[in-house]
Amino acid sequence: MAFLIFIVIILFLLAITDLIVGVSNDAVNFLNSAIGSKVATYRTIIIIAAVGVILGSVFSSGIMQITRTGIFHPEYFTLDKILWIFLAVMMTDIILLDIFNSLGLPTSTTVSIIFELFGAALVAGVLFSIEKQESVSVMLKYINADSILSIITGIFLSIVIAFTLGIIVQYLCRLAFTFNYTENLKRYGALFAGLGITAIFYFLLIKGLKGTTLLSESVRQWVATNTTLLLGVLFVSGTIISGLLQRLAGINPLKVIVMMGTFSLAMAFAGNDLVNFIGVPITGFLAFQNWKTTGIPADQYYQDYLASNDIVVPNYMLLAAGIIMALTLWLNAKAKKVTETEVNLGSQDDEGEERFQPNAVSRSIVKSSLMLGNFFSIIIPKSVRDYYDLSFQKSKIRKATVVHDRPAFDLVRASVNLVLASTLIALATSMKLPLSTTYVSFMVAMGSSLADKAWGRETAVYRVAGVLSVIGGWFVTAIIAFSVAGIFVLILIKGKIVGAIILLVLVGLYMFLSHLNFIKKEKKSKSEAEKLNLVPPNELEIYSGNKKIVVDNLIVLMSLYSKVLEGLKNYDSELLEKEYKKIKEMEIYGFKLRAQSIRFIKNLEQPVADPSQILLFSTDFLQDITYSSMIMGEESLHYIQNLHKKPGNEFIKVIEELRFKMNTFSTLVIEALQQENFHNLEIIRIARDDVREYINSELDKQVKLIRIEKPGTKQAILETNILLQSRDILAVLLRIFKMYKKYHRKK
Repeated sequence: MAFLIFIVIILFLLAITDLIVGVSNDAVNFLNSAIGSKVATYRTIIIIAAVGVILGSVFSSGIMQITRTGIFHPEYFTLDKILWIFLAVMMTDIILLDIFNSLGLPTSTTVSIIFELFGAALVAGVLFSIEKQESVSVMLKYINADSILSIITGIFLSIVIAFTLGIIVQYLCRLAFTFNYTENLKRYGALFAGLGITAIFYFLLIKGLKGTTLLSESVRQWVATNTTLLLGVLFVSGTIISGLLQRLAGINPLKVIVMMGTFSLAMAFAGNDLVNFIGVPITGFLAFQNWKTTGIPADQYYQDYLASNDIVVPNYMLLAAGIIMALTLWLNAKAKKVTETEVNLGSQDDEGEERFQPNAVSRSIVKSSLMLGNFFSIIIPKSVRDYYDLSFQKSKIRKATVVHDRPAFDLVRASVNLVLASTLIALATSMKLPLSTTYVSFMVAMGSSLADKAWGRETAVYRVAGVLSVIGGWFVTAIIAFSVAGIFVLILIKGKIVGAIILLVLVGLYMFLSHLNFIKKEKKSKSEAEKLNLVPPNELEIYSGNKKIVVDNLIVLMSLYSKVLEGLKNYDSELLEKEYKKIKEMEIYGFKLRAQSIRFIKNLEQPVADPSQILLFSTDFLQDITYSSMIMGEESLHYIQNLHKKPGNEFIKVIEELRFKMNTFSTLVIEALQQENFHNLEIIRIARDDVREYINSELDKQVKLIRIEKPGTKQAILETNILLQSRDILAVLLRIFKMYKKYHRKK
């Protein structure tokens, strides 16, 4: 008894953790459109969503059938086996969802719980069959195979349907409203809002209030019987009210749709997806309660109770779960990270940084799409193409938009995302078709992005690669959930209390390290973002701000250059590996800084030629130094890792002298830039000549050495490369100084 109580308590603790990691991932479904369109402040959006989550939890339909009988047949399992299955499922779910949250990728809590139950129940059923010495032919009786096949088919079919309808509906809406939708909104805005409000309320009536214990059966029956009448009244009243608000109060009807849609989606998701977080622990708790007064040993008490009874969660538990979910929305940074992924993939802006790297598949898809587009452009009449191009012209709206911190997409697309996702989910629910709400919401958003030409020639391969990565992650979700849950239940059944304690310690340790690692990454990401913040478009500030960025980077780069020489001198592969990694990070940062400078130049309101040149040339110079340092670091690291002959004493002395001379010269340049001491160009040029003459002299010696002593090829490549790359860095340092001197004289 005490051991079973311990398991039930652990299940409740895991339920709280699962609520936190689960809602962090599901938040993308109802926050994406509001945040992406910037319909209100982030604080306002979160408050509306939090209220929806709490109300949705209270109106929850309780524990879905999937937890009890949708995946396995509980009547064939004893209580102890059921609790082991549930414990394995909860531990797996926490780890899996936290991994996706840390990566910032949306996944399906529904799919994860399905495959976790499937994997754990299958392994537990096989072990139980072996324990009872049953034949192989009856081992699969524990699994509800028909239900699993139906659920999986429905879920993955919904991906294709949601994406296709997202393209079609957004395409038609954009043709009607265009990007510059102010005028057309006056004509069709109220009607569109009426349709949107009706669809959202339909979603609430069908999906959000389905099976709630707070409404009587008669009320729910009346709503089901009179749904058509209610929707008609909602459409008429919604259209009239939206029209009045638009004309009399100047309220944008699209904002009404987005805010209402955010609230309703948050409410319905909490009400129905709550089962994915607390369904398993509550079912285990109620099964334990049913058993504890029977007097039958737990390993002999079969779960006919779970198979034949409709399990409902007590309302106080639902309220507590809703509050935890709302607090998670407010406080958890990982929820925001997952939302950012979907918003960025659907962003109308082609000037931002792309998170995903293109691959062969994404390039092939984009290339095929371009060929198909060229084919249709031939057969479609010119008048139709001209009307299409006019509706999808983004230049006017782009010029009228604030450059900094603009929305990822407009209210038209945000409204379509919410209304279409709500409608599809409600229709599938009314027809008792299984689907993943996450998959539907994500694919609708991606379809509408494609229809809106958000994936232009500048961004297509990156966005397609991102979508493929997310979809690939969904399949990985199923495989990992099935496998890990099966392994965990095997350890629990065989190891019992010892196995449970070991797994719990490992899960706790993982969550702790994951949290620390996430904080570390976020601090690093924030620091990098701050370093990429360029100064306001004032000519003097551009000069001084850019110079500070360049000087800061020079200090870091020359320190890395010095460490590479030190590592080679000491034949220290660990030091070289550490510094080479830092140089690679500087290379990525340099590329981002250059791209940011280009975007900054494009967005300058007034042409300022010299500062623009400084922005462009300075980042190019930094990339040159970074590249030379990276070549040095790579050559040196590979040389030592491959156990080649250690450089001789003569070359060690060359390294020491070169390091000293380069450090002295770079310090001279950096201090002159910091102090704007540009009158001593001749001193700097003399210092440069001294270092260059030394490098050229040593290169001559190396050539003679290669001809006469014929050293190993790898050694000769390394030693000449060090000198050649150092000479390139030396030249770039002088160019940087002369560039700022030239502008300083003009200023």
